[in-house]
Amino acid sequence: MTGIRVLLIEDNPGDTRLIREMLREADPTVQVAQVERLAQGLASLAEGATEVVLLDLSLPDSRGFGTFERTHASAPNVPIVVLSGLDDEETAVRAVQAGAQDYLVKGRVDGGLLVRAMRYAIERQGLQAAREQLERQRDEFFSSVSHDLRTPVASIKAAIGVVLNHEPPNMPSTLHRLLTNIDLAADELASLIEDLLQIARLQAGRVELWRSQVDLRDLVTRAAHSIEPLVEPRQQHVELNLPDRPVLASVDAERLGRVLRNLIGNAQKYGRDGGRIVVRLEALSAGEVCLAVSDDGPGIPEVEQERIFERFYRTSVPRADGPVGSGLGLPIARALVELHGGRLSVESAPGLGSTFRVHLPTA
Repeated sequence: MTGIRVLLIEDNPGDTRLIREMLREADPTVQVAQVERLAQGLASLAEGATEVVLLDLSLPDSRGFGTFERTHASAPNVPIVVLSGLDDEETAVRAVQAGAQDYLVKGRVDGGLLVRAMRYAIERQGLQAAREQLERQRDEFFSSVSHDLRTPVASIKAAIGVVLNHEPPNMPSTLHRLLTNIDLAADELASLIEDLLQIARLQAGRVELWRSQVDLRDLVTRAAHSIEPLVEPRQQHVELNLPDRPVLASVDAERLGRVLRNLIGNAQKYGRDGGRIVVRLEALSAGEVCLAVSDDGPGIPEVEQERIFERFYRTSVPRADGPVGSGLGLPIARALVELHGGRLSVESAPGLGSTFRVHLPTA
């Protein structure tokens, strides 16, 4: 790659001369435009001619990490290489996590390293943009297909319902079982379609919360009662540990209820026969509550404990009651919790079960 168009945002004349000389010696085709203030840099970025930014964090009109945040927010598709006099590992990690392509320290780089860092930054930014475009196309595809599947699945469900409600007295048991299986499969397919639509809406930011003041004890109780038909055949016991007083929070009752049903349902699926599922609700200090769902199942390997929240990821842990699910339940649950301003996490160890915790603000 030649002729990189660089925007250098740097107010120190000595550093500016040194950077220009290093870049000229390493690659004479590099084109450097330099400004001293962040406001000037943001105006230059708005013109759209910059391929990569070399950014000092200490400027006359902006200092510290906020300098990077303002630059990145102004031009999120332009790669930024922070070139700072501050050798601070914490700041470096924070900048990279927030979207910087690299963090370099003045006095520890030469022209060749600087040019390579800029080229890699441009390449990585391009790959990231392509990946995001593919994800958007995938979400649009799932959303479109899910909408198209809704009608035929509803028709199948309705038709099977009519047949089951008008079975002749002499219906063979094998045929009745086949029709029942079709009915169950239609329910599973309808549930999968709803999950696909929900994850597409969440990814597109099209989910709004309808908040109301709710006693969370009621939500927990209803969610636990919803799985009673599933725990009884396996002789599992659901234990509710709820405070004596109301635990009020401003939440979307329907969507938070879905989160709880998913977590308690997973505990039922992965828990052992005759085992115990414990659901705890606790009011914490500083306007926060914690909902915890624990099971006595096989546990989750540490390497999978974050991956289970990725879309379509299927854990290697076997379910006690059948095959693994679609890999959408936990990603939807985490997204809905975060939409409430909360967080969803898991603690687990192989052979010791799992505990999922939902922390929510009460306001």
